[in-house]
Amino acid sequence: MDAEVINMPSVADLVARARALVPVLAERAAATEENRSMLPETLDDLTRAGLFKVMQARRYGGYEMGLPAMAEITAEIARGSASDAWIVGLCGNQNRFVGCYPKEAQEEVFARSGDHLITCLVTGPTTTADRVEGGFRLTGKWPYVSGVDQCNWLLLSAFDGGADAGGASASLTFLVPRDEVAEVVDDWHVMGLRGTGSKTVVLEDVFVPTYRAMNVWNYDADPPPGAAVNPGAMFQGVPRIMIFTTMLAAPALGIAQAAVEAYRERLETRGSALMSGKQSENATSQIALGRATEQAAMARDVLMGAANDFQHRAEAGDTFTAEDRIGHRLRMAEVMRMCTQV
Repeated sequence: MDAEVINMPSVADLVARARALVPVLAERAAATEENRSMLPETLDDLTRAGLFKVMQARRYGGYEMGLPAMAEITAEIARGSASDAWIVGLCGNQNRFVGCYPKEAQEEVFARSGDHLITCLVTGPTTTADRVEGGFRLTGKWPYVSGVDQCNWLLLSAFDGGADAGGASASLTFLVPRDEVAEVVDDWHVMGLRGTGSKTVVLEDVFVPTYRAMNVWNYDADPPPGAAVNPGAMFQGVPRIMIFTTMLAAPALGIAQAAVEAYRERLETRGSALMSGKQSENATSQIALGRATEQAAMARDVLMGAANDFQHRAEAGDTFTAEDRIGHRLRMAEVMRMCTQV
């Protein structure tokens, strides 16, 4: 299958599309939280804008852009809706990750529908997959599957029942069609990010062929099977945890930026209780706005600086050490801490 995009948008084009959706998503934000899942019209808007294809392999109709583009777009969407941004970042990365699987798996996933949305379990495996002829059989429950209501495919982890020992070396990640899910348990009743629809899924004796199962821990440094058909840097064995933590931090930045914007607008329309005129003329309010603005700007600098550094090194073919991975995670944690201070 070869579905390369003829009219490739630029990063600036995609950021502009995301920015244009911000007021629409903000208007829908309350309904999204009430729905506890992304609204159908929002899914349509994001799909038309091509925002799930940002890191998807060009061979299969994606734009094959890097981590900085995905981070900037995700943060932009979060200015309108944090829940929708979570889905954009998470699923956008998983659309990339499918490009690391064997060609046979990629062909099956990307030939199944015109637009593709892949989600994943965001916790470690608790279920064991049984080895059978030609593949595995999966039975169990997987919680916190964000975007399951919108996705065509799921990425679910399980221990390899045929492995010699447990642990990361025996952990496999399986590509499972959404229509093979036996039940989606409506158990996502939370305070924050309610609109992500991060529900529990149940599988009952689902067969997964060998080519749709991969020990992802083997490919944080070495090229995965998909590198044979996708030569881009993001398919050559880059650390998943560095990408994933960036996608966690990006929505926090957008939330902080939206808070600054909301405060600025409030100051322009609200009178001061201590003096005549608008609150924006009050020195205390000006100081608070200045500090919040700078805090959000510094958080953005850290986020985008780390994302750009990662991308440059990935494209150069550098090896990421344990210290590199830890340092990146610490920077993403610092981004989120800074955003909470806004």
